Amino acid sequence: MSDQQIPRLTIKLRVEKRKASRKTKTSPRLEQVKSEETVPSYLQRSEADASSDTNRKTLFVVFPCEIIQEILSYLRLESVICLTLTCKLALHVLGTSSWEDETIRKRRRRDPPTKLVPRRSFLELLSRDVEGTGWVFCKACNTLHPPPKRPSEHHKTKLTKCCWGPDGIVDYLPQGEDGLGYSLVWPHIKVAMTSTSLDSTEPIDYLSGSFLVPHPYLNYTVSSSARRVNGNLILRHDYNFSPLLPEPPLKATDIIDLPFRICPHQTTSRDPPPENNYTDSKLNGPLLTHSIVSAFPVSKRTNAPESDAFRKPTPVESRLMASAGNDEEIIFRCRFCPTKWRVAYARGNKSDRRDELIVAVFHCFYKQLSSAARYWHWFVRREGVSLGRERRNSEFWSPGRFYRDFKMD
Repeated sequence: MSDQQIPRLTIKLRVEKRKASRKTKTSPRLEQVKSEETVPSYLQRSEADASSDTNRKTLFVVFPCEIIQEILSYLRLESVICLTLTCKLALHVLGTSSWEDETIRKRRRRDPPTKLVPRRSFLELLSRDVEGTGWVFCKACNTLHPPPKRPSEHHKTKLTKCCWGPDGIVDYLPQGEDGLGYSLVWPHIKVAMTSTSLDSTEPIDYLSGSFLVPHPYLNYTVSSSARRVNGNLILRHDYNFSPLLPEPPLKATDIIDLPFRICPHQTTSRDPPPENNYTDSKLNGPLLTHSIVSAFPVSKRTNAPESDAFRKPTPVESRLMASAGNDEEIIFRCRFCPTKWRVAYARGNKSDRRDELIVAVFHCFYKQLSSAARYWHWFVRREGVSLGRERRNSEFWSPGRFYRDFKMD
């Protein structure tokens, strides 16, 4: 290379270096904004707060960071995370790198050397600090749970069945567009049973609630109430149907075509039975549909489903269906769970010509908590291709059962 080429090459390298520095150089203000964005809010502290922190006088914090890190290397991961949660100064010194560990973030991740689940150990440590607040550590899903809200405010999540099992929730009650409605889980019944005496007749406010079910042309509301009758816990659901406008009038098919369900076994659905590997499925029964249709005037029963859309009624169901056509107030009952219901049709007045249909449903959990736990499984709908005779519980199949009669009110 000649002597004339060397200065040219040097100048070229200097120009390229200046261009690269211009691209990467940022203003001090921009660097400050970026640093503030990367720092979480719980680590952001003013100089006054940091200097006045009384924890600075503790012996542990005055150690150099290298010594602190050496001490922490002898602690388990869940203990290190708990230490970062003691105060902001400890969090600022130790950082949040331990929070990102996969063994803590994964619910079922085990530590290979100890065969333990660090997340479970961590939550057990946290549960000691929240004791008395109602929060509990759930071993089923490795989560700290707040106390369950009352049924009218309870919201079903992806962990609901994980926590209480597939039989832990009654999920066929109508829900709103936001997923809220009347969501009943076993702890609700447990609280109601343990918080009331056998001789009490007062309404149980914990199980009460009312909400509007979205529908394009029906005013569809569900109201719930509960109290003890002769010592038995009776949960009542009132389903009210009326048209949003006076015209067209309310017809039987408006409710039947929803479809409408009051328990795992009673529904107006006409869906074909699903396949099952162990039992022969049957068509849905006609009792609930007939009780609704017979409550309407004859002129408003048009287009009601034919009898061949359902299975043949049993002798008991046939007697109830025959009595329903005699303008009597009939109390219907389910064969497979402690459920009774009655249907009433009310004509609209001159000022408001909107008719109304009211279906009052009564579920009995009897007197003792042990009885309620037994009958609770009868109220949970279970259907699947691999479920056996004793597990299926739906309108298509349910094992034969017997339960004691009960008074509704």
